[in-house]
Amino acid sequence: GQALDKRRMSTEPEPTTEAPAAAAEAAPAAAPAAAPAAAAPAAAISFVPGEAGKSDAPAAVDDDEKRAAAIKKQVEYYFSEANLTNDKFMRTEMAKTSEKWVPISVIMTFNRMKALLPGAEHAPVAAAMAGSEVVEVSEDGEKLRRLPALMKKTVTLGGKEFVGRAAVVAHARPLLQKEGELAEEECSFIKDLLSHHAKAAEKIGAGIASIKAGCNPKFPDTRCFVLVRADGSEEDFSYLKCVDALFPLEAPPGKGGKGKGKGKGGGERGSKRGRDEGGAGEPSPKRGRGGAAEGAQKGSETTEAGTSYEPGCIVAVKDLAEGSDISSVKEKLNDA
Repeated sequence: GQALDKRRMSTEPEPTTEAPAAAAEAAPAAAPAAAPAAAAPAAAISFVPGEAGKSDAPAAVDDDEKRAAAIKKQVEYYFSEANLTNDKFMRTEMAKTSEKWVPISVIMTFNRMKALLPGAEHAPVAAAMAGSEVVEVSEDGEKLRRLPALMKKTVTLGGKEFVGRAAVVAHARPLLQKEGELAEEECSFIKDLLSHHAKAAEKIGAGIASIKAGCNPKFPDTRCFVLVRADGSEEDFSYLKCVDALFPLEAPPGKGGKGKGKGKGGGERGSKRGRDEGGAGEPSPKRGRGGAAEGAQKGSETTEAGTSYEPGCIVAVKDLAEGSDISSVKEKLNDA
């Protein structure tokens, strides 16, 4: 037994100890590894904060100061007019409250913010936005919004200045009720407004000879602006699309964007246009004033046939009358 114990002892490795010199050399090497634990991890980003598109040269955000500057630039970009003009998601989020606040938790769902703050912390975002001239932080530090002073802007149309969307619409609506060609000053206003239409060049075509208020042949109950071209052709357009492009931050939720189609003359299609374009508040001939009032009292809409339906319900249509199609039925329901 004693011989076996001796053999076991001889096969076990002897404990090793580092010489003091080796331990001293290893200590400085271990120190840098522990440092990142106190700070946010360095991130390599493949974009330039505050700018659209990607960068060919990834940059490192390796300290708190650089990270805060990058966050500030990126968040200010999200709330910039340049971005909000095309960012329907952000406009929808802003429209959820009357004060236009957007939770930081929503901002942190964006990929670029995830790259800057992998931990999705809210406090660094709120701290980075302190002193911003574009974005304001809520008192609880959990929400952001574009500064109210920047929500309305001044534009010049036809040589006149207009502050905000409502002022432009208020000036345009009376012109829709005029008969015949518009005066030179009025045409100047419409031309400047038209320049903000997404398809302005297509609408102008051979050039504008004159402008008048009229109707799209497919929607005779709707007033709109009509361009009389130099070649004698006519083209109508949605002035509200121009207004929405000018004031994306004030555009009503769900407005703007692509139309549902085009009429024969090229005008934007959709029966809701009657209310949007003319805005005179006059009821459609297909629906009397009394019917409208009664429908409002009952909390439902009433068609010309007297059938009530709740807004948002699904309507099944069968056995269309000869000469009718689904488009005409939709138009009647919308007009009602």
